[in-house]
Amino acid sequence: MTTIAHRHNPAQKDPYTRYRRTLLSNEEVREYSQLRPGIMVRDVFLLWLFIFAAWTACAIWTEWWVVLLAIPVIGTRIYSLHVIAHDGLHRRLFDATSKNDLFCDLFILGSEGAVTHLANQNHMLHHRLLANDSDPDRHKYTSSNKTTRVQLLLMIVGLSGLVPLWRNVFKREKVKAPSLKKQKHTARDLVILVGWQGSLIVGLSLAIGWWAYPVLWALPVYAFAYCGDQVRFFLEHAHPEHDDTADEKRLITYTGNWFERTLFAPLNMNFHAVHHLWPSIPYYNLKKVDTLIRGRDGTDGMIWRSSYFGMLFTYFRALPLPDCARDLQPEDQVEATA
Repeated sequence: MTTIAHRHNPAQKDPYTRYRRTLLSNEEVREYSQLRPGIMVRDVFLLWLFIFAAWTACAIWTEWWVVLLAIPVIGTRIYSLHVIAHDGLHRRLFDATSKNDLFCDLFILGSEGAVTHLANQNHMLHHRLLANDSDPDRHKYTSSNKTTRVQLLLMIVGLSGLVPLWRNVFKREKVKAPSLKKQKHTARDLVILVGWQGSLIVGLSLAIGWWAYPVLWALPVYAFAYCGDQVRFFLEHAHPEHDDTADEKRLITYTGNWFERTLFAPLNMNFHAVHHLWPSIPYYNLKKVDTLIRGRDGTDGMIWRSSYFGMLFTYFRALPLPDCARDLQPEDQVEATA
């Protein structure tokens, strides 16, 4: 058996178990976890309709200002699709796993260059290991690698997360878990991925111009679905303090205004604490459950913030944080094989 020994947090911990046990009954969890695929299919259809409408506008009017307006429209719609795909990673689109994965890959993730059965493994480990050093996504929300303003800005523009993203999704060597099966892309995956990218490149180039794929697809995906998600992920788990202290209070929900929710957390993704506590609850029920638990005892330690931009500014002003600098380097992690 292969394990990872750490200087800190040698044993996995879950400081949030008490919330799961007290805030919702088993009956309530089952009630709000019931799937209504019709809502999801409708949302996916409407989001793609917006994207195609933006592409059509650029094909008819190729003025620079039309393209400039189309980029955020396309990007925010892609990000909304990405949030639905996030439910797909939890197999919460349809009851049947095969149907869930096929729909998610065909209508969402394939267009982003990903497939459910590979992305799912990394994300499930994050849920299981939140607030542990072994969390493969820990680099996204820790303060130890965002102690200066330069480091924070590199996170915001997505550059600091590219290598860990590649390692987690494609190599998956950072965490060794007995239940984690080494998987590769299948022929079915490659057909979907190549089909999507080929269709996007050819279709957009013929309908609009050679520049349409990088400007009206690759750029919106990177700027909104990737960078936007990086910022959201960080703010919904982060504090401008040492990670050992922050690990006890990683459950953070944002109310935010319409603009912030559109940019960072569409389709109820801002109710992230509820999602982490009960990942079986689909996105269209998160707001209902958040309203429900706010009126109950036992939420001390959970945090509700009013603004993503406000918290980002607060964190920026607190920098530098020299006392929070990384004290556990990758080379300090020791693989022990027994």
